[in-house]
Amino acid sequence: MLTLFAAIAVGYMLGAIPSAELAARLKGRRIFEVGSGNMGAMNTARNLGFALGAAVLVADVAKGAAATAAALAMASLVGLGPEERLAVALAAGVAAVVGHAWSVYVGWRGGKGLATIFGVSLPLYPLGGVAGLGLILSLLLITRRAHLASVLTLLAYPWLVALVALRTGAPLETAFALFTATLPLAIVSLIKHRPPRAPADG
Repeated sequence: MLTLFAAIAVGYMLGAIPSAELAARLKGRRIFEVGSGNMGAMNTARNLGFALGAAVLVADVAKGAAATAAALAMASLVGLGPEERLAVALAAGVAAVVGHAWSVYVGWRGGKGLATIFGVSLPLYPLGGVAGLGLILSLLLITRRAHLASVLTLLAYPWLVALVALRTGAPLETAFALFTATLPLAIVSLIKHRPPRAPADG
């Protein structure tokens, strides 16, 4: 249990690193005050330059991957079995995405978490992550609407990850664990994809 709590804490603190805000400050700006105000790679690239946007993208993917990789290492260090290691790592991944979405470092604000969600997948279920990436790129080409492509991908993501796991020979229990863990990832990002409320009149 202590390992689980430690992994969640590490995952959150890694995920909460405000990559886009740090990049914006290099140019004397605040990421929440430029463009859409989203703390993500796309907003950074559009308003602060492609190079900074690419750096933020890499950093956001890396912190998701680091969270799950660190949790796996911690679980292995204390001698947990394969199923327990997976559970601990998945919990750390969820914490990382929550950290990105509501970062303690920047007043509980954050980004939408798509890059971090992809990063979480790399040490655990890389084929599922790549399938999700392929889906969002395909939908983006078809719809030409980034918001719509993101929302549709998030709705399908838990099912897609579980299906890919089953098709690649994972046992049903593992596929169910992946579905259960990726569902909150999708929910967190869907919450962050909601349009801002219009100010009340009067």
